[in-house]
Amino acid sequence: MHPASVLLVFLDGIGLAPPGPDNPLSGPDLSGLHMWAGGRPWTLPVTPVPDEMHHFAAVDACLGVPGLPQSGTGQATLFTGINCARLAQRHFGPWPHSSTRNALRSHNVFRRVREHTGRDTAFANAFPEAFFERATRTDRWSTTTRCCLDSGTPLRTLEDLASGNAVAADITGAGLRRFTGHTTEQTEEHAADRLLAVAQQHAFTLFEYFLTDKAGHAQSPGQAVEVLQSVSRFLGHLHACKPDGMTIVITSDHGNLEDLSVRTHTRNPVPLAVSGPGAGAFVDVVDLTDVVPAIIQAFRGVR
Repeated sequence: MHPASVLLVFLDGIGLAPPGPDNPLSGPDLSGLHMWAGGRPWTLPVTPVPDEMHHFAAVDACLGVPGLPQSGTGQATLFTGINCARLAQRHFGPWPHSSTRNALRSHNVFRRVREHTGRDTAFANAFPEAFFERATRTDRWSTTTRCCLDSGTPLRTLEDLASGNAVAADITGAGLRRFTGHTTEQTEEHAADRLLAVAQQHAFTLFEYFLTDKAGHAQSPGQAVEVLQSVSRFLGHLHACKPDGMTIVITSDHGNLEDLSVRTHTRNPVPLAVSGPGAGAFVDVVDLTDVVPAIIQAFRGVR
């Protein structure tokens, strides 16, 4: 079987660790996350999901490089399939390292899916005008937006959000309302419906969520619980309402939120949750370099 479309939900800075008082992922009221792991918490050890349409695993984010994984090289690796930490000879972030520019330009997931399928790709996040002004002035783009620029994938704006063709980076839009005055605010379930609608129109769609990483750095149990409960409602609705022909992939770039005892990132593995007809293509994923090849393999069909 192969999917008609693939949706990648990227959760920044969320790893897997044993349950405990410093791991908010082992707390209650996260049933929407548990759906993706066969009803179990997102903690170690991971129990495989005995279902060919679903897959849940712990994936290495250290990439054979000493030190703590960082967003720049971790995301560049995740979205290209190339070990960008090795290219940079270190973990680097939050921005893409200069040594990874060619990899991002020629091997990013948007470009590879379009070359393979001949169909359009999408980045569902909406960006405020201030983001474009700052990034253009400084030429400092995030890994995901750099991939879009290099592949010709349009970046969406607050006008797209207002017309229902994009999703706020914080899911509900509450953050946008506080910082930009934008008035579009919605429930996690409504945001999930919007994302599914965008994804059904494209071969591949990416949604990026960053508040998980911010909550981890803040070391605030209350903030972590609030963020995770919002994500859980969002992901639970995605799981419940996913169209039959869509494969949804959820993963991260490095650990952080799963251990509030430290302010830094961790060397813990990151989750890989997959649901849909292409899930079988992901059973051999062991580290971040394997995710993009698995997405391409999913489109080729899984025996």
